[in-house]
Amino acid sequence: MEKDAFILLQLLAFAVWGNSLLTSSLSAKDNTNLHNQSQSNQSERKTNGVCNETVMLEVVHWCGYQFESQLNGMNSSDWCNFTLIAGYYNLFSHCTEFSTENVNCYWPNPQVENYVINIHKMFFSNCTLEMLIFQDPPDDILIILITVPIVLTIVMIAMVVWCSKRNDILV
Repeated sequence: MEKDAFILLQLLAFAVWGNSLLTSSLSAKDNTNLHNQSQSNQSERKTNGVCNETVMLEVVHWCGYQFESQLNGMNSSDWCNFTLIAGYYNLFSHCTEFSTENVNCYWPNPQVENYVINIHKMFFSNCTLEMLIFQDPPDDILIILITVPIVLTIVMIAMVVWCSKRNDILV
């Protein structure tokens, strides 16, 4: 009977290990640590200087001008295709973030947020949201997503029943 318990324990350990491998790539733990480090560096920098909102808005407008000139170089019908403008939008986001932090201001803040909203209204107001058609995942993934919780539930129930029948473990 002890050999069965050992095998069951190994199976449970393997299931937990496999589950952690599957979900580790979905975790944002590493990204939050980097984000927290950048926030602590930003708060240290804020204590050294005062936010100059006038300079911040000028620099943010310069970032917007660069973004606008990049988009004006494209066909306006391509503005709604995010895969085509993702690089420009990424540069615009980084430009506003770093320029705001360089003048000792917090990012995001209401002024920059309003400016970004105005940029969206200017370039992306004609982009209509099409109805998304959801599709089932491939059968292989669907089978895994269904069977893993079922198997784990059955294993846990079996362990509880097995342990409750053994009085020598409880004592």
